[in-house]
Amino acid sequence: MSRNKTKKKIPVNKIEHTVSQLLTNMDLPYERQVQLDKYTVDFLIQGKYIIECYGDYWHCNPLLYTSSYYNKGKKKTADEIWKRDEERRLTFQALGFKFLSLWEGEIRNNHKSIRQKIKRFTNE
Repeated sequence: MSRNKTKKKIPVNKIEHTVSQLLTNMDLPYERQVQLDKYTVDFLIQGKYIIECYGDYWHCNPLLYTSSYYNKGKKKTADEIWKRDEERRLTFQALGFKFLSLWEGEIRNNHKSIRQKIKRFTNE
């Protein structure tokens, strides 16, 4: 399995910045934009916990979009995007990683809930 920090610099978006601040405030050391297998993950904690920040538009939050919604930016339906996200999650789990996805709306509006989810997740 390949595990290297990505050489290509990916800019930090607002929701990733928010999660980064929360992790720092929780005293959880992390790596950003780590290449695992054929994917790059947003955060890797303690070498085994993956956190992905899902943008509501780019990942078609099921609370906001139907499965048939066509995402013009990705040129895929929401259902196709969800299947790809699920494939990523299953790949990471098969490699022995724990996986947590966080939705943009909750990251923006409920820091307390996000902190609780991360705390439960990293204490599994």
